[in-house]
Amino acid sequence: MTPNHQFRPTPPDTLLTGWFVAVPERVTGGNLPPTERLTTASACLIDHLPEDDSWFATAEEARAACALLPIPAAARLYALLIPADHAAGFVADIRASGMHEPALLSCLDENRSEPAPQPTEGGTELGWEVIGYDMGWVHTWLCNDLYSDAVRELGVHTDERGLLPDRHPAERLAAWANVRNDTKPVTWVPARLIEWDTPLEGLPAPAAGACDVPASPSRLRGLFRRSAELGTAGPP
Repeated sequence: MTPNHQFRPTPPDTLLTGWFVAVPERVTGGNLPPTERLTTASACLIDHLPEDDSWFATAEEARAACALLPIPAAARLYALLIPADHAAGFVADIRASGMHEPALLSCLDENRSEPAPQPTEGGTELGWEVIGYDMGWVHTWLCNDLYSDAVRELGVHTDERGLLPDRHPAERLAAWANVRNDTKPVTWVPARLIEWDTPLEGLPAPAAGACDVPASPSRLRGLFRRSAELGTAGPP
C-alpha cells in the first residue's frame, strides 16, 4: 500500500528542493515497475504542468502558472525534498549543466539570509525515489533502466506509485547507482515526495482525464533522446 501519512514538519537534515504540478500515469513495459499511478519528479515518465520539467520556488507560483490551464482531474501539486548532505552534489550538477534551474537553485541557496523554505501543511508523504540532474532535466533512476538490476542486486521494492518506502533504500540505491557506468552522468541523490490532494481548487474544470492528455513535444524529445542513448526504438 502507498504510505498515507499526513505531512510532518521537515526534518532539519532535509531540504525543500522545489515544487511541481504533475499527472500520475499508468506506465507499463520496459524496465519499469508495473504501476497504475507512477509518481516521480522526473518529466521523462509523467507529464508536468504547465509544460514538462516545470519547477517552482513556491506552491503559490505553481498554482499561478496553472491558473489559466484546463487542468486534468488527476493533476496534483508536489513538493520535492532531498537530504541536506546530498544537496551539494545535486546543485553542482545543475550549475555544471549550463542550463540552470532558477527555482531549484533558489530553494537550495545555502547563502540565503532568510530561513530555508518549508512545505505548507496538508500534504501527504508518499515515498522516496532517486533523482539526478542532467542537461536541464531532473531524471529518475527509473528512466535509466535500473529497476530490474536494483530488485535483483539490492532487493528493493517499490509501491504502486513506483516509489521506495523510506530513506534507507533510497540512500542505498543512490550509492549503488553512483558507482555504475551505464547511467546518465549525474550525481544520484535520494529524494522524498509530498502530494497535495486538491491543490488546484477554483481553476477551470478538467478538459480531459489524465489518460487523455497527450505527451508534450518537450517530453517526447526527452524520451526519444533517452531511447537513442540506450539504443532502443522508442519511449518505454
